[in-house]
Parts: sequence; C-alpha cells; structure tokens
Amino acid sequence: MGIKSLLLVEDDDATAALEQRILEKQGYGVTRASTGEEALELCHSGLDLVLMDIDLGPGMKGTEAAQIILQTYDVPVAFLSSHTDRATVELTSGITSYGYILKTAGPVVLVASISMVFRLIESQNQERALRRKTKEAEIRYRQLFTLNPLPMWVYEVRSLQFINVNTAAIEQFGYSREEFLSLSVPDILQSDEQERFRSRITELRALNGEYARSGIWGFEKKNGELIQAEVFGHGLDFPSQEARLFVAHDVTEELAAQKRILEELDEKERLLQNFYRRTRSHIFALEEMLKIRAREMKSEEGTRAILESLSRLSGIRLLYDRLLEGSQTQSSPVQYLEALGHSLLSANGYGGRISIVAEIQEIDLTSNQLLGIGAVTIEFLEQSLKEAFLHRTRGSIRLILEKAGQDIMLTISDDGERWSLETWERGSDAFGLSVILMVAERLGGSIGVEPDRGNRLVFRFPVQEPTAKFREGLAHSPHTQRFKPVLDAVRQIGRPDQDYSV
Repeated sequence: MGIKSLLLVEDDDATAALEQRILEKQGYGVTRASTGEEALELCHSGLDLVLMDIDLGPGMKGTEAAQIILQTYDVPVAFLSSHTDRATVELTSGITSYGYILKTAGPVVLVASISMVFRLIESQNQERALRRKTKEAEIRYRQLFTLNPLPMWVYEVRSLQFINVNTAAIEQFGYSREEFLSLSVPDILQSDEQERFRSRITELRALNGEYARSGIWGFEKKNGELIQAEVFGHGLDFPSQEARLFVAHDVTEELAAQKRILEELDEKERLLQNFYRRTRSHIFALEEMLKIRAREMKSEEGTRAILESLSRLSGIRLLYDRLLEGSQTQSSPVQYLEALGHSLLSANGYGGRISIVAEIQEIDLTSNQLLGIGAVTIEFLEQSLKEAFLHRTRGSIRLILEKAGQDIMLTISDDGERWSLETWERGSDAFGLSVILMVAERLGGSIGVEPDRGNRLVFRFPVQEPTAKFREGLAHSPHTQRFKPVLDAVRQIGRPDQDYSV
C-alpha cells in the first residue's frame, strides 16, 4: 500500500514535533505546517489526509483552511483540537465527516483515531469506486452491489418502490428479498421521516443522476428496532424508468457516543457551577468571620491586616459571581474589574473619596486569565491605597484593559504620592508583590511599575495561554530570579504538591 502521506497543521511547535514523532513511528510520512495559509501552499492531491488544528493563532482559522482544501483538492480533512465544547463539535461536524480527534487524549487514541479515519475514507472510496464501475459494466456492477458490506437499495424515483436490494440490507433489516421488493422506501423509514423523504425526492430529481449525500435518516427494521444511518446515493439508468441507488451507513452507535459526550459536558458544566456556588459560599462565610474578628481586634495593625484579607477575599468572590452568571471557560472582564475596584475602595474606607475611572474593552478571557488580572488589580490597589493615599483624602485610580496585537495589556495608575518597586519589595506586604509575579509567570506575561504623576503598573500577557515549557523558561528570567526567595517562600506554603495555578 505504500507510506500514507499526512499534512499536520499545528501552530504550537512543541505539540507538532511530538505528534510528528508519534505518527512517523507508526509508519506515516508527515509534512508540517504552522498556519492555514502555509497549509494551502503545501496541500496537493497526492496527500492521503490533512490533520487540521482548529486554533491556529493569528491569520486563517483551521476551519476556514479546511473548507478551502475540501473545495479545491480531493483530500480528506480531520480536525485536531483540545476543545470539547458543543459549539466546536457541531461546527467541525458540519465541515467534514472524517473525524474530530482530541489532542489531549494521548498517543494511543491519536493513532487509533487516524486509523479509523482511514477506514472511513476507504469505505467511502469503495462506494465511489462502485458508482464509477456501474457505468463501465452492468454485470460487474451488479456483482459489486450484491456483495457490498454496506446496505444498498435501488428504487424507482416516481413510485419509490424498491427495484433491487443487496445482501447486507437483507441481513441488517430482517426482510427477505421478496419482502423488500414489495415495499417502498418510506416503509423502512421511521414514521416521522417519511414526509421528509417525499419532499427530498423533488431535490433528487433535479440532480440529474449526480452523486449526493443526503445526511442522516431514521430507519426502522422489520423487528421494530430503530437505527440512524448516513445515506449516500446517485441516479441509475434503468430501461424506461428513473431510478436511484442509495447506501446506508449505520451511525447509531456513533451518534449515541456523541450524545453521551454532550451529556457528559453538560454534567461537567453543572458540577462546575455547583463547585463555584459552594466555593463562593465558603468565601462569604470566611468574610463574615473576618468581619467579626476585625470588630473584636484591639490592635490597629491586626485590624488593618484583617481588612486587607477581606479586600482580597472580596475580589475572589466577585470572580465567582461572574463565573456563576456565565460560562466557566470565558468571562467578561468589564463588570468584574469595575466592581472589584469599588469593592476594594469600600473595604478600605475610601468609598466616595477616591474615584475609579475604567476603560475596559470587552475581551474574551479564560477564567485563569480573569482571575489573574483580578489578583494583579487587588494587590496593586492594596499597595497603592497604603502608600499613595496614606496622607491624601481624595484622588483617582485608572483601570485600562485592552488588546495590543496578540497580547492583552492591563494598566493601573493612580494620582497619589509616588512609591517604588523597591519600597514594595522591602515592605511588610511583599506577599502581594509575589502574587503578581506568580500571575505573570503563570500567564507568560511581564510586569512593570513606574512613576507617572503618581504610580503606574503595566501587566502584559499573550492572548493564548502559554505552554508549561514556556512558563518554565520564563521562570528563569532575571526579573523573576530577583524575587526568587519571595516566590519560593510563597510556594512552600501548604502541601508540597499543592497546585498554585492561578
């Protein structure tokens, strides 16, 4: 059979290199492309399969490139993705029927899935070959028709009566050949599909015998069992009658598996929402307990420490409020950051005296990113209120969140008294600075604190969250090494194996 040639379209070099090694070890010839545009340049009719990542960063999306390839070349396309949400699954299933492979499923599933794709391609190629051979020799066609492993029928277009049926259809549906020839197509369809099929006949006649994929239909066997099958068909030249052949590929188990996946995703969503509610309830209870402790505290320093903790807890609770209102994967930063700023001012006794000016773009952020910018905002504002407004009763704080190319930039500034990064580093609340550094490390970003009529912090991080390898490299940067003792001390809090993901 020779080596099968694959075009692997993946924008992440590390992931692409790993997948290439896995596939080449299985005997496939692999060519790599990192963008949709590059994939179109490398694509040619000699390829056996294109493995297309959905998210390709800037430029053409994987779904767009796949549609162009399917329209231009006779090359099958299967999608690779780490997404499992309903919208992505439905989008890709509407573009190609050659599969949707999860990159996170591991090498064994990846290889098995590609093998299944090739089996499906081979099955469809057999059906196409059968269609071509019908024009070459009627006898040879009839032999192939009878022995085909997929159920096949020939019916007369006007009466819808069966003219011929193959062995696979007889075995799968339970009718004898004689019984089949006394039936019409609607007789083996589920009752709610019969009128739909009669409407479809008008469209089939307009095809003038061309090949057509009719989609998925519901069938009923002789014993009453209901199945779902994907139907392919084309016209046939029969003496003095207009006929069509159709092939039914049973997809009942496949659809049931897809339904189970969607149900599991719905269950995951429900469990996450319950988790958010429980966590928020615990945070609220902790806030109430800290408020009581603050009222009982005799020490001014102790009271201030509790109020700072309350501010941080309030910011985290606001994030969970946003998550409960929307999806667990993407959340709006607009209301969250504005509410967070006002909440911190109120908690520190500055409500009404210091104003918040917010210029926040509506950007799609993951929960990880939203929590990150929330943590940075909390810690900077806490420091600003302690240092910049210690001797001032009024002022303003500006919050700006915007996209800058392929990055997201958070800028926080105040018009209070100036303070320096070294002041923060040597101060009693160096923990807040370590939190910001860990957020920057986690999101693959960078931070800077500088005077600007007051003080300004700029936090910049990429739209696409970085890989673990990238974050590991970032952790060894000179800036991070400077604060390594603080970071290491924070990471050692709690269990040694604790996950400190933002």
